[in-house]
Amino acid sequence: MEVLTVKTCTKCNSIKPEDAQHFRVNKRLKSGLDSWCRDCANEYRNNRRKTIPPKEWNIPQEQVERFIDAKQTEECVICGLAAEVVDHDHKTGRIRGALCQRCNMGLGHFRDNPLLLQQAALYLLGECACGECDVKWGGSTKLCVNGNVNVN
Repeated sequence: MEVLTVKTCTKCNSIKPEDAQHFRVNKRLKSGLDSWCRDCANEYRNNRRKTIPPKEWNIPQEQVERFIDAKQTEECVICGLAAEVVDHDHKTGRIRGALCQRCNMGLGHFRDNPLLLQQAALYLLGECACGECDVKWGGSTKLCVNGNVNVN
């Protein structure tokens, strides 16, 4: 006979089976499962996406308005797919617009650095910033001395 273990959701206090179907997996916790049930976690996540930023963030009114505008944007401003996140500058906190998850992560992978993105675009086009280099793919790229850009 199989014994069913249960877990109490710390948000709604409901008792549910202690499994990944009812609680999200969280490897950082000893039990391996979140303390909130999936229903509470989903409700919180969905409601949070629809609201304005919390007052504790101390965001200027202009930025709150940009946040609301970005939340209402349906398309990513870069690629045109469905917008899923509000993008912001990590240094200044300034809200830039709405992006899809891939474009948002892409900017992050390039450390929000326009020079890196420009170099990457030139690389994809088979060009170099200096215009003199013969860029070749497959590990035999000629290093650019003229167009060397400090991106750190």
